[in-house]
Amino acid sequence: MERSQIYRVSVADQVAGVLRQRVLSGELRPGTSLQEIPLAESLGVSRNTMREAMRILSLEGLLKRSIHRGIAVAQLSLRDVQEIYHVRRVLEISALEAAKAPAPELLRELFAALEQYEEAVEVRDWISAVNHDLHFHSLLIRFLGNKRLESFYQKTIGELRVGMVLVDQRHDHPGILIPVHRKLYQLLTAGKLKQCAKILLQHLDDSESRLSKVMNDHGATRTPESSARSKTNGKAAARVHD
Repeated sequence: MERSQIYRVSVADQVAGVLRQRVLSGELRPGTSLQEIPLAESLGVSRNTMREAMRILSLEGLLKRSIHRGIAVAQLSLRDVQEIYHVRRVLEISALEAAKAPAPELLRELFAALEQYEEAVEVRDWISAVNHDLHFHSLLIRFLGNKRLESFYQKTIGELRVGMVLVDQRHDHPGILIPVHRKLYQLLTAGKLKQCAKILLQHLDDSESRLSKVMNDHGATRTPESSARSKTNGKAAARVHD
């Protein structure tokens, strides 16, 4: 008889879950300063537990600590978005180029993530949709067979979660978000990697463009580089919607 594995969730993990939900739902807005003691008291936990929960969310990229402001909900600049999508293009396109003989188990995981993403979009559960969207892309990185790159990628895209939830919530036609991921999966499983990479590149360009536009509407700081990039991505946005 096999022994069942028991997973215990620490109090810090539970607190992190509560704060994560508040951040991703928009209850705690980007840039909001968080105070350990008041938050700990409001949730009935110790300051050490709250500090550990904040550490967990900092590792995920949802919170940021600074010398002058303490810890706050992560707030991206347009330059941050530009750099993150640069990383995504380099790693995700490289991963597709390495996917010449994908493991059946990994393909099954990709399909499951795809279905969960589509279901979340259809019911407009944007937090779940973004989680499944990023999980789908994270699975692509496994084709590289490099744990360090996977870890780096996870930390990088974690910073996008709040912004992507905001972008998807504003989308007038959520059904438009579905086809690109389905097409990526079909081309990947068919071994048409060059076509798949082309679609993925357009998808990332469009995603960056939409996020940059939302941030610009919120008064995010522009740099000359990000302004130029935004103009370039505007052309890509006319080609692909996701």
